[in-house]
Amino acid sequence: MNDGIEREYRGRRVVPTAYPVLVAMAVIVAIGVLNATTLSGLQASDVLVPAAWLLIGVRVVLEQWRARTFVTADGITVREPLRTRTWAWTEIHGIRVEKNRWGSPHWPAYLYGIDGRRVRLPHLDELQLDDPIGEAADLCATAVRLGLMSLETRPEVEERIRRGARRRTAWQRASGASLVVVVALFVRDFWMIFTDGPTLSFLLLLGIPLLCLPVFFLLLDRLGETLAARRSPGHA
Repeated sequence: MNDGIEREYRGRRVVPTAYPVLVAMAVIVAIGVLNATTLSGLQASDVLVPAAWLLIGVRVVLEQWRARTFVTADGITVREPLRTRTWAWTEIHGIRVEKNRWGSPHWPAYLYGIDGRRVRLPHLDELQLDDPIGEAADLCATAVRLGLMSLETRPEVEERIRRGARRRTAWQRASGASLVVVVALFVRDFWMIFTDGPTLSFLLLLGIPLLCLPVFFLLLDRLGETLAARRSPGHA
């Protein structure tokens, strides 16, 4: 008898339409680019686009058919597309379902360790469950009832969690700003083609936004920490 703690979350339902469409696009783009480049000779830079799309397609396939979340009385095991990790209940601070506004699934569940780090629990989301929030709450309640996990408030862990959330926000906003740089550079190059001006090479179009990314992150991360310090109760 497992007292309801032993559970497995995996892809049982029909795969969302967006996933096979994404895989199909990855294959089509990769084949199309490779066929086009064979006529003029394959260059190193020509491999980047099909390789990136193929990686996306493989990632989606592995996420659906290999990823699992196993729950036992010993802890939680997360089998990701390329690796498997296990957390004992003593290493787990909590399980939370959080809204993912820009991605899919929209309501994924995350395991938070006592070090404040988080990891997504594959298939514990609204794509596979009718009520992922209720499922996560029931899982935590069962673990507490069995004495496997404590819901005791740990201020230092909560602070690490908030710090991690601020860093993720900084990365998201830095990525958005870098994307704006990419669009601006493409528009600039498109204009130069019609005005016979000098255009940027592919490496520069890729390299400049990549160089901007860490700069944007450092600035936004520092701004986020400054604002958080001002909002803290002890700030005068």
